[in-house]
Amino acid sequence: MTDIAPLAAFARAKFGDPGVHAIVRNGRTVHAVGLGQWVGTEEVPELLCHTGVAGWSPNALQPTRAGVTCVRCLRSLYGEGESDPAQLSLFGRDWQAE
Repeated sequence: MTDIAPLAAFARAKFGDPGVHAIVRNGRTVHAVGLGQWVGTEEVPELLCHTGVAGWSPNALQPTRAGVTCVRCLRSLYGEGESDPAQLSLFGRDWQAE
């Protein structure tokens, strides 16, 4: 059986620095990343929103320093009704639908 520890360590290293997020393959949505159990005791980066990634490949998640844009990830990070302090609101707080 092949030792997967080096593969898991390589995947963790890509996302180990603070502020590193992920895009899936060539997607445009930026996700927050956390560690999740993979095989046995090995942990690898996974999307905080737990959105499925078809097949697991060490290259499926690409690191980026762009801000998180995934709504589900933002809810996990900041709670329901909260938002990233760096995220600008689309409309001012005094905006009301007519």
